[in-house]
Amino acid sequence: MLCVGLFSCVMYLFSLVFVLFLLLLVAFLVLLERKVFGLTQVRLGPNIVGVSGLVQTIGDGVKLLLKRFFYFSKLNFFFWVCPMVGFILSIVHWLVLPFPGSLWHMGWSVLFTFAVSGVLVYVVLWAGWGSDSVFGLLGSVRGVSQMISYEVVFMFFVMCFLLGFGSYCWEGFVGEQVLFGFFFKFLLVLVWGVILLAELNRTPFDLVEGESELVSGFNVEYAGFGFTLLFLAEYMNIWFISFLTTLFFFGFWDLFWYLLIGVVFVCLCLLVRCVLPRYKFTQLIDLMWKVLLPCIFFFLMCASVLLS
Repeated sequence: MLCVGLFSCVMYLFSLVFVLFLLLLVAFLVLLERKVFGLTQVRLGPNIVGVSGLVQTIGDGVKLLLKRFFYFSKLNFFFWVCPMVGFILSIVHWLVLPFPGSLWHMGWSVLFTFAVSGVLVYVVLWAGWGSDSVFGLLGSVRGVSQMISYEVVFMFFVMCFLLGFGSYCWEGFVGEQVLFGFFFKFLLVLVWGVILLAELNRTPFDLVEGESELVSGFNVEYAGFGFTLLFLAEYMNIWFISFLTTLFFFGFWDLFWYLLIGVVFVCLCLLVRCVLPRYKFTQLIDLMWKVLLPCIFFFLMCASVLLS
């Protein structure tokens, strides 16, 4: 009994430290984003609060949590529950990544990631529909159409690696990247870059939250704690996809390399936002179904021929 209780305490502490680590990553990402935008727009960015503005994110977070939220009697159940569900799913995403000392090992972790990504579609749909706002509903409809398009491409993209590694577990990706040549991997990186931006709703595919069209999209009616949870979920997914990039193309599972290469890909995403305009919604759908999906099928055939 003592061993069981001690193990439970260790699991609880590990979970607490893990969540705090994710929140720290989000705070760092928000500060990094504002710094990069400041550099690209030839201005200072956050530089007053703390050393070089390091405490600015904490102050912004406290201010956001203290924002007043207006309660309306007609808001339905889905409007209230979506922020919490999205936040929990974004944390669950991370449990299957092969960190050193991971306490949860799953033999089908790739399929688990697909399942969680599919459920996240409903979070966007319910949040926009439950807000009883035209802008929110349009944002959720866009989000669902966009997610269906890139999820199909994303699944077939991962299949290119599953054929080579022969494993449905993310741990099977570690150290196996020698199976792919440089040219083949370079083509996959180009396709993955487009999928990554669409997955994260970042420019030029930030159609769900297009400020000039939908004000804020599916989360336009949220404020305070609810908006904070949706915001944290979005930025945790940015880090998750960046760490998946490290796993796909480099095969590292050391935390240092996760963070280093993850920061590089995050900076690239931020720079893309600074230089590219927003795609039209129909252009994104055509790009996914008419260009990227045939390319992925071609890569699958090439991988099958090379591995046979």
